[in-house]
This record gives sequence, C-alpha cells and structure tokens, in this order.
Amino acid sequence: MIARAVTVLLLLATVLAIYNVYGDDTALVSRAESLACSPGPCVKLLRAQRTPFEQSFTFQTQLAPPRTRDVRCARALLLVGSYDCRAQ
Repeated sequence: MIARAVTVLLLLATVLAIYNVYGDDTALVSRAESLACSPGPCVKLLRAQRTPFEQSFTFQTQLAPPRTRDVRCARALLLVGSYDCRAQ
C-alpha cells in the first residue's frame, strides 16, 4: 500500500515537472518582459531557461549602448502554484 502511494506521488511529481518545462509559458514571458522593460518594450529576448522549479529570462532592454536585464520566475510552491517573477 505504501509502495503504491509513493509510486503515484512520484508519477504525479514527474507529470508536474514535465508540464513546467514543456507547457505553454506565453503569459509568463509577457509578464517577465513587462517587468524587465517597463515602461517601454524590450528590444528582444536573448535567453530563456526552463527547469521544473523556475524559469529565467534575459532581455535586451536597450540597443545602444546594449543593456540587458535578467528576470527569474519561480513557483510559489515546489512544483505547483502561481509564478512569482523578480528582476535580478
């Protein structure tokens, strides 16, 4: 009984991790971009890194001289919950 519960728990964690890495993150990228480049638009997204626990982005905020800004977005709980984004 305990082995079955552990198996189900690990399978659920695996599904959540896969969703966090491969799921649609369009809204999150938009939120990170607005945080990095407000009040104006960013020049472009230079880097996006996705893990089961967080996503991080580097945006080019200015063309000349070139400036960048990093944003890190992490889940409220380990694999679930809403994302909280902070500029680095």
